[in-house]
Amino acid sequence: MKVAIIGQGYVGLTISAYAGEFFEVIGLDKNEKVVGQLNSGISHIEGVESDVLKRWIAAGRYRATTDGKDISEADLVVIAVPTPLSQDRKPDLAFIEAACKTIAENISHQVLVINESTSYPGTLRNFIKPTIEIYGKNTSEHLYAISPERVDPGRGDFNQRNTPRLFSGLTPEACQLTRDFYSKFCDVLI
Repeated sequence: MKVAIIGQGYVGLTISAYAGEFFEVIGLDKNEKVVGQLNSGISHIEGVESDVLKRWIAAGRYRATTDGKDISEADLVVIAVPTPLSQDRKPDLAFIEAACKTIAENISHQVLVINESTSYPGTLRNFIKPTIEIYGKNTSEHLYAISPERVDPGRGDFNQRNTPRLFSGLTPEACQLTRDFYSKFCDVLI
């Protein structure tokens, strides 16, 4: 299975490092310098060891890219982009919208889309799904799920494997596929 992870920051790269043991991972990020370092096996994120990246790169299970077309064959897409607050303290969904456009423009078959980006309740159903549908050129109905980020930088006692992970899908099929994905590298799924 091919997994695309949009955003290679502390959430996206951490997921990439764990998922790389089980899946072919394409890490999409707009920062060319970061992508170049990642493809050289150099991690910029605390808690993600460069040796792990080098192992997955050598095995053909991880590569980073700035080109949205490279996610076109993904079976599952994780959105792990920043969601800062605007100056008036409202959620800025510009990065999520850009990720949605990338998915819509580059994937023409059904995929599971999982949002990990921090946002308010209803973002998946009322923003992500409609945005992908508006920009989409495909006729396939994607599946949608959410699993809020579970990374606590600097903590040595909790990691992706032993931190309980919440998830939900818009359909039972999306829930099951999300469980199947995370169960490979997360011990407790709720």
